Amino acid sequence: MANEPVNQAASGVNNLADAAGKMSQMSVDIVTNMMTSSVDAFRTVNKISVDLTVNAINSLNQVLQGISSAIAPEK
Repeated sequence: MANEPVNQAASGVNNLADAAGKMSQMSVDIVTNMMTSSVDAFRTVNKISVDLTVNAINSLNQVLQGISSAIAPEK
């Protein structure tokens, strides 16, 4: 019976340590998920931007070729 308060205290400390560990792990998981989502969003936006730029350059090139062929004298 003399060890009962010690066991209860040890149990309380263990429960507190478990709760703190779970909270820390959840914080790490949240930060990791946020970083992963941010990187995925950046990749998507970056790919769309590159695709739009390439398409705009190709369109401009076609316009310039049309103008060039209209201006150039035919032989």
